[in-house]
Amino acid sequence: MKRIAIIGRGAHTLPTYRAMLNKFTEHYPLVLYSEVVMKPEWLSAPHSYTIRSVSHDNYPRRIRDFMLLLMIIRDHWRNPYALIHAHSTYPSGMIGIVLRKLFKIPVLVCLDGAEGSALPSIHFGDLLSKRRARLNQWVINQADAVTALTHFQRDEVYRNLPIRKHISVIPRGVEMPEHNPLLQERTNSPVTILSIGYLSPVKDPITLIHTFYAIQKETDCHLIHIGEDYMNGEVQLLTKKLGIEDKVSFKGHLPYRQVKIFLERAHLFLLTSVYESQAMVVVEAMAMGIPVCGTHVGIMADLSGSCCITMPPGESSALAHEVIALFKNKERMDTLRKNGYAWARQNDLNKCVDATLKIYSSLIKG
Repeated sequence: MKRIAIIGRGAHTLPTYRAMLNKFTEHYPLVLYSEVVMKPEWLSAPHSYTIRSVSHDNYPRRIRDFMLLLMIIRDHWRNPYALIHAHSTYPSGMIGIVLRKLFKIPVLVCLDGAEGSALPSIHFGDLLSKRRARLNQWVINQADAVTALTHFQRDEVYRNLPIRKHISVIPRGVEMPEHNPLLQERTNSPVTILSIGYLSPVKDPITLIHTFYAIQKETDCHLIHIGEDYMNGEVQLLTKKLGIEDKVSFKGHLPYRQVKIFLERAHLFLLTSVYESQAMVVVEAMAMGIPVCGTHVGIMADLSGSCCITMPPGESSALAHEVIALFKNKERMDTLRKNGYAWARQNDLNKCVDATLKIYSSLIKG
């Protein structure tokens, strides 16, 4: 049976990616290769594929990358792979292209982050490094197939890199709830606004708080934020300065089973990131029938107007104005809920798996 090598730890540590890989194992034996030693909590995550990782984390990164390459070469000699699936461009995609040139194995590179972007103000994005920009360009142009999560992400790559390669857009879907959430009436009060994402400059929680500050002046509401804090309490301090600390709850990191409880109760989902390749939390919110408002990035940019309301990053006043207007327009609110849920259903996990399996099949036959 044709074997596939998955390169990149992120493909396992991201829950939605892991769910996808578990589906792939129903069709192909998979071996996932990690460029770092897998922690016990990662290994304990349910998976139906083999995991191989480098033996030590204390080596320099380039040494670890070379060790990973040698490991895959040895395994390929023993039992050849029919396809390499690389999670992002570096080091996974780079290693995949080297293997392609050595053994003529077809390579699929799946873009997952900021491979075509640069945001100097927050020191974020691959293209801040000229060397990484050249590497990403080389990997993408050399790959047999490339996918992006959204049109927004793909267009960033085309705009900022001289890319010749066709890039397919395959959003990563989620497993839909058993019961239609549109039939559930959310009567809890006050109005609950939910935001999920680690506190860091790329998620721009400062804009989130300023947006909520304007909203709560007009609407009886409460903001719940879920996600780890990488800004050392700066965001919590802002809520105190604005006098709204009693209206904002910071829950920190929570396991998904607990996150789901908040998704079931939320009236609105709000995300103010300055960059997203997709934003899986938005898809999860839409799958739960929650209307979404946020910044014009990732999947929100792709679906703006029909499934969500967006404003440019940093525009807290304009975004708050739209949210306040939405709360006063039940018909518009219901339309966003229905359209968002319909999109999530049409692009669920199975649809994502099927689209990627078609690429697998074409490359293996190719």
